[in-house]
Amino acid sequence: MDIFEDEFLAQVKRQLFKSRGVDLSGYTQSFVMRAIRKRMARSDSAGYAAYSRLLMRSEQETNELLNALSINVTEFFRDRGAFETFGMKAIRPLLDSKIASGGGILRIWSAGCATGQETYTIMMCLAEELKRVGEANLPMLSVVGTDISRDAISRAKAGIYSQEEVKGVPDKFLSEYFARNGDKYQVTDDLHKRVRFHLENLLDKPGSKFYDAIVCRNVMIYFSRPMHEIVMANLHEALRLDGYLMLGRTEALIGQMRSKFDIIDQENRILRKLS
Repeated sequence: MDIFEDEFLAQVKRQLFKSRGVDLSGYTQSFVMRAIRKRMARSDSAGYAAYSRLLMRSEQETNELLNALSINVTEFFRDRGAFETFGMKAIRPLLDSKIASGGGILRIWSAGCATGQETYTIMMCLAEELKRVGEANLPMLSVVGTDISRDAISRAKAGIYSQEEVKGVPDKFLSEYFARNGDKYQVTDDLHKRVRFHLENLLDKPGSKFYDAIVCRNVMIYFSRPMHEIVMANLHEALRLDGYLMLGRTEALIGQMRSKFDIIDQENRILRKLS
């Protein structure tokens, strides 16, 4: 990275922090520059100076850049085997424990949820487990999806997906939890009303705590090590003792966090908070 490019990148970071409170210091420079170059090409900006001016005057372009920076690679039942394992080794024991203690609330956070597919997948897995346990002492369900992108959260709230986007949904689930409207599929009202979405930056202190489980998959790989440690500390703080954390298959605990979790399933990165 040359000096001019380095100065330009620093200016963009300052602008995003000033206008939106978004701190990009934790992202790798190569990842941020790829996103910026993508937006420069699509906005027909003639160079760094032109794009910097556009970013300062256009709220829409700020939104587009944040969308490019958010990790919006998601799909329903991504790594289906991982979700089946999560259902058996995390959701099932959590439900059984809640029922044994008289109900209560089962709280799950889908962190970095992008356009909502993962969050709805979690809710479908929960709904299927509820069928297994019957109706006595069922806990209330609270499933929350968060992301840094306004547009992604808006799409998640709408719950409308293309035929291509629902290709990973098993036929049984597609017929039960979605309503087809032309070439689009919308999550049913019953599924939709059970989940909530809102903006949240994983580098900030968690807005809520005492989650029974947190799913944060394929997000950490985009952070530098110092910011990786901050995000992991925030997730640890948001999780109750003995709560479950699910990471992406290529992600791992680093530093002092390795002593704070027990490995429940190594292959699928399912962990349980020890302290």
